[in-house]
Parts: sequence; structure tokens; C-alpha cells
Amino acid sequence: MKRVFSLALAALLLAGCTAAPADSSESSAAVTAETAAAQALTGNGEPLRLLQHGDEKQYYTQETLESADSMILYHVIDLQTGEDTIPCDVEGCTHDSESCPAVTTQMPSYQPFVLNDTTLVVISVKTDFSQIGAAESSPDGSVPLSYASKILLMDRNCQNRRVLTELEDVGLFWVPDSLYTDGEFLYCCGCENDIYRISLSDGTATNLTEHFQDFQFMMGAVGRDLILQQENITYPDATSRPTQAVSSHPTGTKSQVLLNVDTGEVRDFCSYSSDDYVLDNLYFCVVNGRYYWIDSTAGTLSTVDPDTGENRLLTDQLPVTDPNERSSYYQIEANLNGWLVFYNQSIIVNAETGEVRQRADLPENYWNGYGHQPQIFLQLKDRLLVDCRYEPYTRTDISDDGSPYTTQTEQMYLGLISIDDFLNGVPNYTEVCKGPY
Repeated sequence: MKRVFSLALAALLLAGCTAAPADSSESSAAVTAETAAAQALTGNGEPLRLLQHGDEKQYYTQETLESADSMILYHVIDLQTGEDTIPCDVEGCTHDSESCPAVTTQMPSYQPFVLNDTTLVVISVKTDFSQIGAAESSPDGSVPLSYASKILLMDRNCQNRRVLTELEDVGLFWVPDSLYTDGEFLYCCGCENDIYRISLSDGTATNLTEHFQDFQFMMGAVGRDLILQQENITYPDATSRPTQAVSSHPTGTKSQVLLNVDTGEVRDFCSYSSDDYVLDNLYFCVVNGRYYWIDSTAGTLSTVDPDTGENRLLTDQLPVTDPNERSSYYQIEANLNGWLVFYNQSIIVNAETGEVRQRADLPENYWNGYGHQPQIFLQLKDRLLVDCRYEPYTRTDISDDGSPYTTQTEQMYLGLISIDDFLNGVPNYTEVCKGPY
């Protein structure tokens, strides 16, 4: 299931990204006053808003056409009636060629995001692997890749597509919680870990982090600030001591800084050192504009105020991870009616009081033999869109030589469930559509 693995990948990318705040005399991000002034603009003052693949009205998904693996067919799901519609008004259309208004050849593309009541955003990224053989002669074995990204806007019925901007040598990439808007700009993370601000009026793109000295990637947003993760760490050599019984851990520091999207100002936020923590057993999340960090070795969950830097312990009653184990991770999936729900933990935590409760499990879903709790695809006011069941089927794929072959897998189905039923383990689903194809 694509969603399961994308969340798992995201969690692995985010794992070890936090620890208790520590004082720092110098910012790890070097942005000069001239750079900040050049980046400055008059913002509209709106908090940055995370984009989703739907809203209270509709959910947007797509399928790769089996007859032509270079084409995508859009689907629009009415979340009031449950109707799954192909947005095509051509009588007798078979929806399998470019003549269909619901088909696009922008491959690969990510599912449409809802920008506002009238407009969707689609991001398409192409990667050139032609130089991959050069890795053999590269001193560090790295693979030279080149990217090209395209951002398109279209109406809510997936029509009237227009190119907002095309970015050569920029690969836009995001994990959950890393594509934001304030209604005037998009804020995206690039494959090279740069942060881009893109004007929704004329497509002008600005790299907000081109003068940063250290590695960084987007963690989330609080108000008008982006929270960026930065690292200065050394990872252990896995082959240096193959008989070692105890796993080694990275050494150094991980930290977060706040990047104001209006002024370009960078402020220190939190810093974490391997002298005080096991870095790869620390976890970080921004949920609904609030920053959380977890020390799984100590079993603690804390939040930090970005304005005052105050660290508040919510609970020290989380399941504890052995310092030498990396078999599990913490990732907060959502805040539901004040309760923090974790992607793969059997507990929930009250976001205000810190009360810890056992999670009331729903029936597990099974994909390719692996079980998991239903996962959240879309969070609405009092409902959730989740994967509610799977059905075995035979998929036909096309090999590199153009010949078809079959794969046995499971088709995902999505359903709506009230937040109360989700929290109480009541599988009262209203099935609405197939999952992302």
C-alpha cells in the first residue's frame, strides 16, 4: 500500500529529529542581513496552512492507466454522496487517451492538492537517471541526478489546466506536513533540501535557504514560521565492528531553526546533542501548528513554545524504547478532538493534560500480508477519510521491454468514519471509493 510505505518512509526520515531545547550562542543557519532584506516581502499575515488532497466537499485521487503507463486519469470523490466521478464531459469517452479532459500526461505527478474553493494544485517532477553510471567513477559513489519540476493549477473539476511555473534543475519533494500555503504563495521542499517560495500569481520561485551552510529540511510550520531541521552529526560505520553486540548511535547535534517567510529572519529554536540524548531515539512532529518532541528512551512527550522557548513536559508515561533498539518509532498522525494519535503506537495522549490511554483498536487492514490500523488520508471537521478494507486483485503492469506482466496484490478502499467512532474503535465506515490507484 503506497500510503503505508510513504508514511513509514516519512517516519524514518523524521526519526531522531528532536530533543530537549538547549541554549545556542550561534545560529547554524547563516543568512546575512542583505539576504534577509532581499527575501523580505509584505505577507498577508495568514498562518501557513497545510495542503491536503481534499476538503469537506471533495477528495481527489488518480490512477495510472494500465493501457498507457505514461498517463494519469483523475477521479473526484464527492464526500457528501460518496460518488466517484471521472471529471470528463465528453459523451462516449473511454477515458484512456489524451483526448479525454480527465487524462494528463504529466508524469510522474502527485495527487491534486486543494488550494482553495476554486483551484487545485498539481506538482509533477521528472528525474533524469541518464548519468547514473557515473557513480562508479564518482569519488564518493554519489549518483548525479537532474530534475525538472512543473507546478500546474486547475479548476476543482480538474479542467482549465495551466502551468504556474517550470523549474529546471529543481526536484520538488515532500513528506507529510511539508507543502504549505498562505493563499499568496506555495512553500515547498526540494530534493536537495532547499525550501522554495512560489508566487501563486506569477510563478516566481525564490529559494529561501540557498545561503544556509548546513543540511536542512522542512519539519512543519508554526504561524508564519517554517521549522527546519538541521544536522551536524556523524553516523557510525556499520561495517567497522561487525561483531559488536550493542548498536552504535550517531554523534553530534540535531537542531531546529525558525525561518520567517516574510522577512527571511532565522531564529534558533531547539538544539539536541548526543552528549545528552540518543539522537536516533528522539522524534519530532508539528501537528496543527504545535511542536512536539519525544524521547523514546525516557518515555517522554514534550511541547515547546516557539515564542518563549518554554519546554513543557506533557507526559513521561510513553512506552520506553531500549537505547540500543531501533525497531519502533514514534510519529504523531493527528490531533483528534484533543487526543494525539500515533501512526504505529497503541496509545493516545491528551494534548493538553498529558493523560495517556490505551488506543481502542479498529479491525486491522492487511496489505500483502502486513497488518496495520486504518490510516488517515484526510482529516475533516468531525470525520476522517481512512483506508477501510482491502480486496485481492491481479494488476497488469508493463515491463521495460513493453511486455505486460501480472502482479498479485490488494486494492485499497477508502471510507469515511466519524472521529468519535475512530477513537472508540467502532468500524462504522461509509465506503466512498478506491484508494490511490
